[in-house]
Amino acid sequence: MLVGIDVVSVERIAAVIERRPGFVARVYTPSEQHSCSRNTQRWASTWAAKEAVRKVYAAAALDIPAFADIEVVRETGAPPRVRVRRADAPISLSLTHDAGIAAAVAAVPEEQIDAAPPTLRGVHLAVRPDDGHKGTFGRVLVIAGSRGFTGAPLLASLGAARGGAGLVSLCVPESIYPVVATRCLEVMPVPVPDAGRGAFGRELTESIADQIARADAIVAGPGLGRAPVTADALLELLPALPCPSVVDADALNIVAEREASWSRGASPIVITPHPAEMGRLAHLETAVVQRDRRAVASAYAREHGVTVVLKGSGTIVAAPDGRVHVDSHRVVALATGGTGDVLAGLVGAMIAQGLDVFDAAVAAVTVHAEAGLRVQARRGRAGALASDVIDELPAAQERIRRALETPAPAG
Repeated sequence: MLVGIDVVSVERIAAVIERRPGFVARVYTPSEQHSCSRNTQRWASTWAAKEAVRKVYAAAALDIPAFADIEVVRETGAPPRVRVRRADAPISLSLTHDAGIAAAVAAVPEEQIDAAPPTLRGVHLAVRPDDGHKGTFGRVLVIAGSRGFTGAPLLASLGAARGGAGLVSLCVPESIYPVVATRCLEVMPVPVPDAGRGAFGRELTESIADQIARADAIVAGPGLGRAPVTADALLELLPALPCPSVVDADALNIVAEREASWSRGASPIVITPHPAEMGRLAHLETAVVQRDRRAVASAYAREHGVTVVLKGSGTIVAAPDGRVHVDSHRVVALATGGTGDVLAGLVGAMIAQGLDVFDAAVAAVTVHAEAGLRVQARRGRAGALASDVIDELPAAQERIRRALETPAPAG
């Protein structure tokens, strides 16, 4: 059982309301403002309740809702209940006040706390019809891996599979194929001749032409390495991609090093840099990127015609047409190697299922973060693995899907 307790002075809350007119609008929902009206004890107990609920989320290592996202509902003849982000939350609430003090206790079984849905403004998921089959949900082709980097292609391809793609093929250099193939059950591994280099070379585009022609989305870059021959192969491949593609990791570094142009290709591209990679692409110091993440991502997307997913706390998704989505999640458990590879594959899965590249990126970022929250709640803030996140992707996506399918309450 997770429990949050808060105690506050009624007089102090009344003084804050009197002194700071904007406080009420920032903290209390319209319904709460009507319920509390001129009752100072209710203003205080409602504040205490919100603090208690936030402490419950903190104890569960989940994304803590804003004060205005928590609503205390009072109905005649019924105990107070809690709504979080416009949906009923399975949190029991007890309120009291006496001798100028208001107190609140919020409690919920640990296994139920993440039943409260995330913030879903601007999030869309592909339709999953009951009569769908693997062809309905698209084919993702992952082009990844090199000698010494055999985990990244597996993580990216499994991210695509767990993200809902109907079919996932994984192209890897022939030298590492035996290592990768032994760990592929649901993903179809494809060896690409590499002349014993353990990395892709000039043979790449011609060798996988059939795979590319059948793909609905392509993910390129995880674990690719930066060998000159690989860089040459990648820069030959990118302009020829016939379908929307996700470019990640070493592929981004190659583009930055060679100062290559994104504009030569006809198909939409999503790039998924972390702040240092964004800095290399935009010729900025990482600290400069971090100072105004939204502006940097938006400017790069507009100037280069790509959709940018700038990863990190508060991931930014920016489209060339000016659309911007700022993810509200803060998930420290995702700060571990391999989770970016999973996200790249997940974006590919969302594209393959029919979403446009901006909506696919927003959906993938949201599902990925929710899966991270589930891992964080169960395993803690430190020590989570990218494979843990993969395992949580289906449940996280289903939770979001059900929340999107539930009509918002009137008012």
